[in-house]
Amino acid sequence: MTVSTLPPESATRPDAPPATPVPGRWTPPVIALAVGVGLGPVDLLLQRVLPYPFADLADSPAVWALVAFAVGWCCRGRWWPAAAGTLALVLAVEGYYATAVLALGDDPSTLTDASAEAWLVMGVAAGLVFGTAGAWARSAHVWRGPLGTATAVGVLLAEAWLDLARAAGTEADAGFRHDQVQTALVLVVLAGLAAVLAGRSARQRVAGLALALPIALAGALAFSTLGFL
Repeated sequence: MTVSTLPPESATRPDAPPATPVPGRWTPPVIALAVGVGLGPVDLLLQRVLPYPFADLADSPAVWALVAFAVGWCCRGRWWPAAAGTLALVLAVEGYYATAVLALGDDPSTLTDASAEAWLVMGVAAGLVFGTAGAWARSAHVWRGPLGTATAVGVLLAEAWLDLARAAGTEADAGFRHDQVQTALVLVVLAGLAAVLAGRSARQRVAGLALALPIALAGALAFSTLGFL
């Protein structure tokens, strides 16, 4: 008597879901390396070719923070979003100064002077915070999701407030005030886009916007403390 061997049922079911691909272990560092190496030179270039107020955005701390947010969004794992966001910003800072040395003839000491060190410290802090926030926003977790979204929105609103405060300065000329107000308006528009794009649901977007207001206030105070005002 012939005994037929049938394959397992799961192997023959036409409706069996395909296996979910697992990102490679080198995906986060590759993303961080590519973004970090490219951001500094591109930022320096955009400052010189874009018209105002968009040229201001190229050197905006909030926009750089959003880069770390996007890197964190793209990474998986418990620690990789923060680590990759930090690596990207640290490389971008040194890439910015290195490009200025090579392309503009800046002094090589700018790679390690006090200004570079200060930006590196801020890059580490922003990378940790916003890399994590990007992963939280993507997770759509009941509270981490809205908080991650709010972090992206809040930093943009904080810098918009900073620009408006600069424009209100008594020593500012009319051209400078006009430029700062325009930049603030663009940042507010970007904050609205960030709420939409960094929210996985209507609930996450609304909660993110509500949480963004106290975060923006804290961010504005931090910007002022760090001397950006």
